[in-house]
Amino acid sequence: MDAIPEDKGRLPHLTPRQFRRTLAWFIARRPGGTIAGALQYRHQRIQMFEGYAGTSDSGFRDEVEAEEAFARGQFLAELGADDDRLALTGPAGPEAEARLAELARHTVFDGQVVTDEARLRRILARHDPHVYPGTFVTCVYNPDRALCRAPADPGHQPVLADCQPLACRNTALSPANHNALAGHLTQIEDALDDGDRLAPYVRHRLQEQHRATVAFLARHDPEPAE
Repeated sequence: MDAIPEDKGRLPHLTPRQFRRTLAWFIARRPGGTIAGALQYRHQRIQMFEGYAGTSDSGFRDEVEAEEAFARGQFLAELGADDDRLALTGPAGPEAEARLAELARHTVFDGQVVTDEARLRRILARHDPHVYPGTFVTCVYNPDRALCRAPADPGHQPVLADCQPLACRNTALSPANHNALAGHLTQIEDALDDGDRLAPYVRHRLQEQHRATVAFLARHDPEPAE
């Protein structure tokens, strides 16, 4: 088992910052540790955890992205196999459906999703749909139209923290996304109800955001079940 090496028979004295970095180093070297480390330290981006656990040269980024892709692939494969689910809406809804159908063609057999990890990883390496579920939107990533990245840095996956869901043509909406956006609207309305305490600029921005979100949801409201 890995252990902190002793110095002259005693454990070295560590400052809180040194302990944090050392703990991250050990976490990152456990199976699935990079994902666990990112969650433990509440980092939304791999680069942040690498700052504690190592560098990109050490392979942490590749390991994290591979684990995230596998978890995402499992979820999407099951989603594509669900005949009873509601279709995705939004600007990229039809494209999301097409990509999920193509993934299901490779991962679903006789109604069962591939569960062999090695096989599923090989399938994803060849047929990654580049669909990224999020809280408020489902990103159907196309670098040519992504607003979360600069044109000079298209990248190979979205930066969901910089997502512009109401304007980006990569946006698709699941029922869960609709519910999350509706909940966000409720929070805005609660804030506006106490608008006398808001600075004029803040109140104006909230009003604009409310109008834009209401209009967006109205344009992409899922069809009622028959």
